[in-house]
Amino acid sequence: MIMFVLLVFAGCHREPATYQLASSPREVAANAEKFVKQVEKQSKHYSAEDWQIAVEQFVAMSKDYVENWRVLTEDEIMRFDNARLQFMKAIEANGSDDIAAQVKKAYGELVR
Repeated sequence: MIMFVLLVFAGCHREPATYQLASSPREVAANAEKFVKQVEKQSKHYSAEDWQIAVEQFVAMSKDYVENWRVLTEDEIMRFDNARLQFMKAIEANGSDDIAAQVKKAYGELVR
């Protein structure tokens, strides 16, 4: 019985979501959407450290976008922007004002 409880508890632990760098510009929006969906699903269980990892991954996602945006279609740009907004909503729902400020600052520095 104890082993069963330990296995169930171990299965509840979730790793922070990670962003997979696009191997081509066509993947940027899809990878951003996938990352943000993971954050939305898992963020209610995030610790402060998990949020820091999420911010780092958001920065990687944003750099990927900035490096590729000139060749993206309008639809891909809109999909990325929507994913970015959904990420901010996840922070609003489950994060903190400090995390939101970090993300806004990092994104602002990248798109200058």
